[in-house]
Amino acid sequence: MKTNFFEQIAGLQINGTLQINIQPQEGGTLTVSVLLANNNPRITAGKNIPPMLLKATTQELDEKFFTEIGEPAKQTVRLFANLEAYQAELDKAKKQPEKTGKTTTVTAKKSADNSLFSQPAEEPDNDADDDLEEQPDETEALAEKQRLYDEAIRRVGQLNTDMKYKEAIAQLPDAEEYPDKAGEIKTKREALEKRQELYASLQTEV
Repeated sequence: MKTNFFEQIAGLQINGTLQINIQPQEGGTLTVSVLLANNNPRITAGKNIPPMLLKATTQELDEKFFTEIGEPAKQTVRLFANLEAYQAELDKAKKQPEKTGKTTTVTAKKSADNSLFSQPAEEPDNDADDDLEEQPDETEALAEKQRLYDEAIRRVGQLNTDMKYKEAIAQLPDAEEYPDKAGEIKTKREALEKRQELYASLQTEV
């Protein structure tokens, strides 16, 4: 039997991966979860984008499925575009201080070399060397901690997509270990708990 389902999917002109989960329910209805995910993990890391949940008969879904998901999908695409633009500006801002710092160092050295006055040799600053040795370790530790946080958030996002809300809540990072992310973690937990309640109520309906 020929359908135009995939033609209508293409007509949405989405930029990303469309994930659709379908679960039959008692009484002849279907629960359909639709999530539009961006292909760049840097764009959506830490961003809690919920799936669209639809529950209806097969006939109702045939008639209204694309009408219901069309506008939310477009809004999500616009959100991804804004996030990509923001990420590009953020990367640009990160590079700027490094370039400025190098220029300042070179200029200072040149000024000292061109000085007409004889200056005594300065004693090496051992404390400064110690700081330079300790800084990479601290930076690496912070980077590793951020990596673990991002991985946990990605697992939570995937479990959320699969409608495994209980497991997603269990995978949330501990707010005490990430005090700077406490607000974000709390918001995600509350959103997951609400979806878990909604999903449980859908399961009990006849």
